[in-house]
Amino acid sequence: MKKLLLLFAFTAIITAASAQRNENFRYGVTGGLNVTGVSHVDDSKAKLSFYASAFAEFRLGYVVSIQPEVIYSRQGYKTDINSIDSWHRMNYLNIPVLVKLYLFEGLSLDLGPQFGILLNGKTKSKVNGATVKTDIDGLKGGDISFAMGFTYRFYNGVFVNTRHNLGLTDNLKNNSGDNFSNRVWQIGVGYAF
Repeated sequence: MKKLLLLFAFTAIITAASAQRNENFRYGVTGGLNVTGVSHVDDSKAKLSFYASAFAEFRLGYVVSIQPEVIYSRQGYKTDINSIDSWHRMNYLNIPVLVKLYLFEGLSLDLGPQFGILLNGKTKSKVNGATVKTDIDGLKGGDISFAMGFTYRFYNGVFVNTRHNLGLTDNLKNNSGDNFSNRVWQIGVGYAF
């Protein structure tokens, strides 16, 4: 089902792109580095990973545009508890819908909600020199966050961006008090057609 949803989202963006090629519409791809972590987990550390996305931008005027995206994002965090190093990885299909406010030519402030679908969650731990991999039990299937950042687009279609996704939902199904929210910093480069 998740693969079908991903295929549908990419197909919708490409279909819209081929149907509407004008100055008020652009589409493209981007990718880059994630620096991810979580709130409310003692002794958690940031984890480096990556993301890749496709987007469509609809200009509503000189200053404002709307940009929906489909992002594959590797997120998570690291812990070191009782000399056991663990890497907790959660893969998401994120769908932000951003309002882009152009501050001046090429530079935009990007703000909006992001809806995430959990694809899977795994923990890899080093125990006595051996690597142990387990599924993360009890993760919620969805995640809501607020995305905010900046994009600078050069004249040739290449752009750079940075974004912070502030998790708004607890990510565990239980009410044990151990809940956490995602925190993701992204820096990337992309191309708009």
